[in-house]
This record gives sequence, C-alpha cells and structure tokens, in this order.
Amino acid sequence: MNNAQAPKQYASYNVLARKALIAGVPIISLLIMLMLILVTSVLGVMWFGLAKAFIIPILLGLLLFGIRIKCMEDSRAMEDVLWDAKGAMSRVVCRSNVTSFTSYHTCPKARRAQINDFFNH
Repeated sequence: MNNAQAPKQYASYNVLARKALIAGVPIISLLIMLMLILVTSVLGVMWFGLAKAFIIPILLGLLLFGIRIKCMEDSRAMEDVLWDAKGAMSRVVCRSNVTSFTSYHTCPKARRAQINDFFNH
C-alpha cells in the first residue's frame, strides 16, 4: 500500500540537453574564436609589426571572455545569441526597426489587443 501511494521517480536526462563546454565556453565557439585569434595574430604581425598586431586578438579574447560569462548559467546561451542575430539580420533585410519575432503572448501587439478588448467589452 505504501508503494502505491509513493510517486514514481525516473532518472533525469537533463545532462543530455546541455552543450559541451570547455572552460565554460561551448566547444564550437571556442574553436572558432581561437582560430580567429591565431589568424589575426599572425596577419597582424606580418602587416603591422608587434606594436599594433595584437589589438584585434585582444578584442577577440575579451569577446571569448564575454561568451564565457554569458554561458555560466545556461550552456545554451549562444543559441539565444544566434536567434537574436537572425532577428537583427531580418530587420536589416526588411529595412525595418520595428520587426520582432517572439513566442511570448505578451508582445506589444498582443498586449495592445488585450487592452483594447478589455476597454471595448
């Protein structure tokens, strides 16, 4: 009787939903950024000498640190950044600064419609 009332517990597979991280940065982002740092360092030394060569690699390193901070709480934070970038590109393509995509029902248009329905009825 005690077994019938006890809730069933299942193993959680939340680990399978996490992105693979190295030093707090998603692997693909880390590899791309490290390759960019390497290429810009070599090209900078070849074209500008040692004094100006490491400006862009330092900025890329700071960007990598920012990615690490963003991914501290959520390993899938870079996917949100990708969706934000896609939204920004669609705004550029549409030549509009008001185009936005949301899955929330509390977007400004829906909120205005709810307020109008409230006052109309």
